[in-house]
Amino acid sequence: MRRHHPKPSLRQRLLRKPALVVGGALLTVLTGTIAAVTSDAAKLVVLASPSPTPIARPVVVAALKVRDLDPGDTFVFPAAYRPDAATLRKINELRDSPDMDELAVLMRSLGGVDVHTLGTRFVLENVSKLDVRILDLRVSADCRAPLGGTVFYSPPQGGELLVDLSFDLDARHPIPRFMEKYGWSEKSWFDTQTVLLAPGEQQVFDVQVETGRYCEYRLVADVLQRQKTVTLTIDDDGAPFRVTGMPPLREAPALYAASIFNPDTCDDFAPVDPPTYDEVNLRC
Repeated sequence: MRRHHPKPSLRQRLLRKPALVVGGALLTVLTGTIAAVTSDAAKLVVLASPSPTPIARPVVVAALKVRDLDPGDTFVFPAAYRPDAATLRKINELRDSPDMDELAVLMRSLGGVDVHTLGTRFVLENVSKLDVRILDLRVSADCRAPLGGTVFYSPPQGGELLVDLSFDLDARHPIPRFMEKYGWSEKSWFDTQTVLLAPGEQQVFDVQVETGRYCEYRLVADVLQRQKTVTLTIDDDGAPFRVTGMPPLREAPALYAASIFNPDTCDDFAPVDPPTYDEVNLRC
């Protein structure tokens, strides 16, 4: 005669599973979950891993470099500026530096402002545990008449550096244009594109602005994370980026000119008389 075995209780079934004893509680593995059995009663406690939650700043600027995109070495100061002999000598030494940004860094530290175009190369990094998407890149600018101080003037010597996106700050509504076959686009790159960043992923952006005025500006990225959009401001270590149009050279309070087009002209920056300045016939 077949013996009838009573159906095991939940406690008995749990005790037959592989188990660990932790802190006096019996932990039993149940198909991807963990069950805790106490001496009082059989209690099933599922210890689920919490899902990642959005954070206030999911994307940060991991690196940034201001780039001198002017193929010449031209800078304008807010007011009259006349460097001493040692500073002028240092400026001219850096004109021969293999690092084309080294002179620009010095001139900006003295108060000089890049002319017509300015570039920024920056790296955005997703520091959250969720995917994020860069929806747009905008520019927030305050523009007025070009600066009218001292000019260090060296005409362009070659082609401009290539960038990914360009803002025309003189446009009514500046957009991040991209290069097409015959020039900059008339629509925003983000009209048809976005940038998806997985956790820990980075993306490099090369962006320029151009203007005939004096502008202080910051870039602003719109970042989407779990249906919520946050903004990220990109600036020069808390200060706005600066760029200016070219004032009339003969009206400058002081002018330091240099040129390499004519072997008879001075290659180094040297003071000249603004009202009588003649770029073509400047001689050493």
